[in-house]
Amino acid sequence: MVTRKLRRWRDRGAAAVEFALVVGPLVFLIFGSIEFGLFVQARTMIENASREGVRVASLGGSQAEVQAAATNALGPVTGVVHPVAFTCKTPAGVVVSCVAPNVDKVATVTVTVDYTGITGLFPILTNQMAASSTMRIE
Repeated sequence: MVTRKLRRWRDRGAAAVEFALVVGPLVFLIFGSIEFGLFVQARTMIENASREGVRVASLGGSQAEVQAAATNALGPVTGVVHPVAFTCKTPAGVVVSCVAPNVDKVATVTVTVDYTGITGLFPILTNQMAASSTMRIE
């Protein structure tokens, strides 16, 4: 006959084993959710930065003003910011001068960022992200 004391002795450590089995996937799930949320936030901020840059370009801003507007809109994005690419071109894709007024010109601003993440657990989310926006020059 198994006594109550013997039964308690055999169950010792069961809670620690169950905790060890559950804590790994739980931590992975929590950090995965945080990492994915930061990835989506960075992607959105890069798209907003390209829109800010192209807005300044469409209003006749200089190259330095466009780069400053796009860089300021990025704010605290995790990753290294590459120089903002800025071109003025016609709808057919021919690059033209941004200074002379022309009805057919559009400005295109591309923002490129190396996204590194914070944990490094998900190498698929560690890559180069780019967003491009186009707007007619007024």
